[in-house]
Amino acid sequence: MEHLKIKNLASVFLFVCAFVGCKKVIDVKLNNAGSQIVITGEINNKPGPYTVTIAKTVNFTSDNNFPPVSGAFVTISGNGVTDTLKETNAGTYATHKISGKMGETYKLFVSAEGKTYTSLSTMPERVRLDSLTFLLGRKDALYAVANFQDPAGVENYYQFIEYINGQKLANGRGNSVFSDRLSDGRYISRVIYDDSSDIRSGTTLTVQMNCIDKPVYEYLNELQQISGSGGGFSSQAPANPTSNISGGALGYFSANTVTSKTVSIP
Repeated sequence: MEHLKIKNLASVFLFVCAFVGCKKVIDVKLNNAGSQIVITGEINNKPGPYTVTIAKTVNFTSDNNFPPVSGAFVTISGNGVTDTLKETNAGTYATHKISGKMGETYKLFVSAEGKTYTSLSTMPERVRLDSLTFLLGRKDALYAVANFQDPAGVENYYQFIEYINGQKLANGRGNSVFSDRLSDGRYISRVIYDDSSDIRSGTTLTVQMNCIDKPVYEYLNELQQISGSGGGFSSQAPANPTSNISGGALGYFSANTVTSKTVSIP
């Protein structure tokens, strides 16, 4: 994949954070660059509808208001069904008949502004999130710990997302990915580090654990590492995160399973 001007790469971080989250907010001053289409979509094992969001990157001299791409033709196919998505809001497209099933491969097709984009994603088997515990950090900061049994002999990739009082943490806080490469078949207690102080007495915390496939993990992991590397970018433009969408779009399409736990903080 060709290198992208660092301005556009930084702006796509903020757009993907709005959809699913990344590790840190990026606040850097960089030169302007032309916009690119960003596609983010998901289908999971819960009842639909599922959504695909299409927008364009913006320059850092602009407000973080990503222009939606309307009038696109979007389908998701899999499990013997092809679903043509309806645009429910500007740039947001929703399914109406397809359902997610573990082990199935799903295809995303997007035709927008004279170009076509495609992606394939296979939904892994569900891994159950057993419980949530907590780690007390410095200055009495509380960090959630996700406890679960990793299946032996299978490559597993996980994504964790935190919600406080039912609301996803802003700017991608409390969001991370994890591979079982060094923990295959073990019982895992994964600390979810959060740069904020949102987890406090009187709040309700929900941790969502998604089982994602390898290409989605690689994209989110690269995105997380670039956005969280020392508080900003190096002077050299990094390579684009490895999107699983062909055709030159940024973003990703994920077929994943979802499990979650909710606890009240005394």
